[in-house]
Amino acid sequence: MSKLFSKNPRSGELIAETDVTPVDGLPLVFDRSRSAQSWWAAVSPKQRAAVLLQVRELILNQSEAIVELIAKENGKPAFEALANEVLPAVNLITFFAKRTPKLLRDKPIKLVHFKHRSSHINYWPLGIVSIITPWNHPFFLPLGEIVVALLAGNSVIFKPSEFASQIGLKIQDLFDEAGLPPNVLQTLVGDDSLGAAIVEQKPAKIFFTGRNSVGKKIASIAADNLIPLNLELNSKDSMIVLRDAPMDFATSAALWGSFSNSGQLCGSVSKIIVHESIVDSFTEQLRIKLSKIESDFGFFTVEEQRAPFLSLLEEAKNHGCTLITKDGSTSTDSLLRGTIVAGANIEETRLYNEDFFGPAVAIATFKSLNEAVKKANATPYGLHASIITKNFSLGEQIAKQLEVGTVTINEVAYTGALPETPWGGVKQSGFGKKHSSDGIYEFVNIRHIHKPRSRLFVFKSPWWFPYTAFQYSTFKRFIDLYHRHWTDKIKAFPLFLWNLVQFFKREKRL
Repeated sequence: MSKLFSKNPRSGELIAETDVTPVDGLPLVFDRSRSAQSWWAAVSPKQRAAVLLQVRELILNQSEAIVELIAKENGKPAFEALANEVLPAVNLITFFAKRTPKLLRDKPIKLVHFKHRSSHINYWPLGIVSIITPWNHPFFLPLGEIVVALLAGNSVIFKPSEFASQIGLKIQDLFDEAGLPPNVLQTLVGDDSLGAAIVEQKPAKIFFTGRNSVGKKIASIAADNLIPLNLELNSKDSMIVLRDAPMDFATSAALWGSFSNSGQLCGSVSKIIVHESIVDSFTEQLRIKLSKIESDFGFFTVEEQRAPFLSLLEEAKNHGCTLITKDGSTSTDSLLRGTIVAGANIEETRLYNEDFFGPAVAIATFKSLNEAVKKANATPYGLHASIITKNFSLGEQIAKQLEVGTVTINEVAYTGALPETPWGGVKQSGFGKKHSSDGIYEFVNIRHIHKPRSRLFVFKSPWWFPYTAFQYSTFKRFIDLYHRHWTDKIKAFPLFLWNLVQFFKREKRL
């Protein structure tokens, strides 16, 4: 059996060896999941929530150990592991454990016509859900989807990134220790080939967060079997800094939005579009603040990320752009250094135009608001954007023109951690939502149930066979009641009523 080796990106030391899940064992894994799901779906939502709240208690009790593991295997600073992974996870469990049982109750539908009948929406689990997640937020991202999937009554096949396998297995341990029944959640370890093999097993739905190229391959396999998808893929997030932006606030927002999580965040600010009248002052203040960050940003969790990141910086330099870093150099080892890239030719560079992971940000300028919007939308991706301004009304007007799933005004990136708000992209950033009530409904089937309000209202419907003359005339006069002008409605109503009476008197349904 092949092994997966987890290493500390800071030191290169071996953390653990883990057996890779054999592909030929997947049919048995799915059989176990299917059996477990049929039992778990019968458990009441409140009982499911109780198990999830126990997971929350375990996270709280083991928070230091979880933070240490995330920092060790992922390479991010301990504070980011705590604030950006553990805290949002605890908050998300609290939110959904309380609200999901209510949100999944049957919901009545108010019918405009046919008041003698009633309709309601009934929610039921999808079945086996496959969740495939990346390495950049290895604890919060998968846990958030697992929590909602389980609360909705699904079983879960979870494949963490091969670069965060120990964190993924820790999530499994938390659920096992909390008393989740066996096989309701199963964590599988392996690389992209295992992910593709999971899709081949035809789960009820696939939730994938990761590279656009991998997402397209998964979508291709899923299409052959009509498997629904929820995809969060690449992004190219812009910050628009208006002329009236408070400079100190704007540069602090840019600093955190661009360089938190070492720039290895789907919602990271990767290009800043600044009004030309303030760009020099903005860039200088951002440089000063960058130089004051004492601790390192983090490390390349994945060694393969280093060369592409450095090549983007080198290409920008070759285009005549200026590279500004904390210590005046770009990185040549695993340590990440924050880099500001500016210059007249910045918009011609791959750093400005392509999605990347790393602590760098490109600075461009705009003259008019239309130009700023056009530059922000000039990307195939559409996950997140931000606007910095004193004028909230103007900021909202601009926000409604941006082709993204989330716009934050005078804030950056963090709403992806809010369970109350939806998170997801448009265009090639994917489709489907996480979090909020919209996110919950991604994990259930929606069933409409329609019935008579009473036995008194059980009769043959007027559109049933046979098709007859007065039947046609009655429906035609009914359509005329939809005319916009009230005089047309008044003219149509007596004719409708007369035809309706004749219809019921003369033409019986079969």
